[in-house]
Amino acid sequence: MKEDPYYFEIKDMVAQFIAAFDDIVIKRFNKNREIQDRLNVRYVYAPKQRVLHDLINENKTITLPVVSVNITGISRDASRVFNKLDGFYYSTNENNELASKHVKSPIPINLNLSVSILSRYQTDVDQIISNFVPFCNPYVVISWPLPKAFNVNVPQEIRSEVLWDSNVNISYPVELAGNQKARVTADTSFTVKGWLFKDIEDPAGNIFYIKQNFIADDLITEYESLTGTALSGHTTEFFEVSGSPFVSGIYVNGVLLQEPLLIDREENGDFVITLKGSSLSYTTGLLLSSTELSELSSVTSFSGGSRQEPISGQLLDFEILNDTSLRFNLPTDLEAAGRLTFIPFNTAGYDSSINSYLSASAPGGVEARGIKPIYIEMASGFYIQLDSAGNQLLSLSGVNNPLFFIDT
Repeated sequence: MKEDPYYFEIKDMVAQFIAAFDDIVIKRFNKNREIQDRLNVRYVYAPKQRVLHDLINENKTITLPVVSVNITGISRDASRVFNKLDGFYYSTNENNELASKHVKSPIPINLNLSVSILSRYQTDVDQIISNFVPFCNPYVVISWPLPKAFNVNVPQEIRSEVLWDSNVNISYPVELAGNQKARVTADTSFTVKGWLFKDIEDPAGNIFYIKQNFIADDLITEYESLTGTALSGHTTEFFEVSGSPFVSGIYVNGVLLQEPLLIDREENGDFVITLKGSSLSYTTGLLLSSTELSELSSVTSFSGGSRQEPISGQLLDFEILNDTSLRFNLPTDLEAAGRLTFIPFNTAGYDSSINSYLSASAPGGVEARGIKPIYIEMASGFYIQLDSAGNQLLSLSGVNNPLFFIDT
């Protein structure tokens, strides 16, 4: 049988139960009813019979007064099974990578505990009883965490009711042997309303894309089946939420590019590139991709997109400004490297800056991006004129105007 890493749930519930009651202090009095001493009551996890055995052995490992706690039974609590929910999902960080895990619905249990008070004096028993009985009307609540094996990023608290059975059975030493010391015993029981969790074998995976359809129609008669007289003429809109980066604009030295840009390397200075968009704070890497990969200093392949083709490029250092923008410097060692595009990526996928420009009057989203490619063309000492298909029309020498827009 496979070892269950979640057996600590029962241990945690018992530990929290004992912690809720183990700060009892009793008083000892002299014959004039004056306080003579104060004693902290010991709590041990063991059956009463074991405690009695330790009291009479030669080692004398147990001294009175003492309270023993032990489990007498575990049962499924059918009254707390409300539905058939399949549990919940949560994010965890394993091996420095976020992952989603599925916690199946836990089993509600009643943990039955036997509690026995042993003392030489009746006054000790009375004081111990008076320390917990007034607080058990109708119950007390203990707090314990989710099992550590779940590895949750933020600890989750579980609260469980502790119900007292409302009875204390007291036994007095009626018949004793000559060498036996007198002891007063009080027995009671509690029920902890806890939970047992199922094991998690494998991560459930991350949710990177959520698609939703919206039907714009106010004459549907059956909303559950979406049927009605006007169903044939309804309008459906598609909406997608993605965890991958989305690039809506590329800025060079603070200027938004609305056309492809030519840079002359012989007269090049420092170029600060800023990408605008959404979900950029989750970017784990940034690639510089080119039509001439051989001109790049190093090429790295990324194939982590769940529904996108692998891409290659040179990794760049970057700075995340906020969720809508990141910034980096264009490498100074680039030569005639062709058309450049910038690709931020994470475990959900990637996006390219080549079609990033959004019209000021267009709504947000992928459909609002410009049809004209937005890229940077690397050249050395000459201009390039291109047609709308990107074909070269004319090359002109000149280094006095190294920065300009390409005619398309």
